[in-house]
Amino acid sequence: MILNWCEEITELDPSIDFRRCGGWLKTVEGLDKSVMNGYSITGDFVKAGDYKEEMKNGLYLDCNKEGRKSKPKQDIRLIRLHDGKLTLVDQVYDGKKNWAVDLWDSIGEELNANYKQDEAEKLTSLILDKTGKDKKLINDIINNLSLKVEDF
Repeated sequence: MILNWCEEITELDPSIDFRRCGGWLKTVEGLDKSVMNGYSITGDFVKAGDYKEEMKNGLYLDCNKEGRKSKPKQDIRLIRLHDGKLTLVDQVYDGKKNWAVDLWDSIGEELNANYKQDEAEKLTSLILDKTGKDKKLINDIINNLSLKVEDF
């Protein structure tokens, strides 16, 4: 569908000063957790600005840079586009070095309904591999995790 990204995102967040100091837009197709920065979010960069452009339904990551040109702040928004309507899924304001990690869970849940269960299974397998399936060590880990959870 054809839409004007600037108009749509400004409607979504009227406080935005669209691309004052730059920015970018990319599709979100997956996660690569081997890196801890923006490269961990896989997808293609997309042309989008204050003009009409063909946009496909899907998940998008919008980085808008605002503030002073000498030291802009970057606000990153995770947005779902469906039938011409933008929905804000998650956001990081004034993103720093590891801003992408803050979006991993939201991205994972948007891309995979079983994301949390799959992550738990991966962690369980990792623990079993690293402990050599030593029951005493695994029980110690369970106890330590229980204490940490109580602190939440």
